[in-house]
Amino acid sequence: MKHNSKFGPARLGLFTQRLVKPVFKNRGLMEGKIITHWPQIVGEKFAHISFAEKITFPRGKRSEGTLHLNVTSSGALLFQYSQDLILERVNIFFGYKALSKLRMIHGLTLQGEAKIPYPPKILTDEEKAWLEKQMEGVEDIELRVYLEKLGEAICQ
Repeated sequence: MKHNSKFGPARLGLFTQRLVKPVFKNRGLMEGKIITHWPQIVGEKFAHISFAEKITFPRGKRSEGTLHLNVTSSGALLFQYSQDLILERVNIFFGYKALSKLRMIHGLTLQGEAKIPYPPKILTDEEKAWLEKQMEGVEDIELRVYLEKLGEAICQ
């Protein structure tokens, strides 16, 4: 197979960096590395509920900046408690103390719904029989349905 370049095929990222670099630079995202590597930086758990909006620095400095994050409202509390860990991971990624603060903006994430980590287990006949035996005295139908769901969750 022949290639036009004497070095072999070129990576597509080399060409796209020239196009997206000005956009990312205007938003303060250091060439977009923080967006493209967000799940590796903070982990899948945090990446599903957030994404980086921009980075701002004090005037004349390139350190001790603020990372602006778009976070789901349910994930904001988790980020508040894990703020030091997130800042440490981002600073390790950049190799110096680039950031010192997080600012969270409540909103939707690009990731969509979080995936269910484990598929629900199907109950065996023995577990179903045990569950039925436990609910023998329950006469209220609505209560019985909720107890069945609870029992199925416990058996898993």
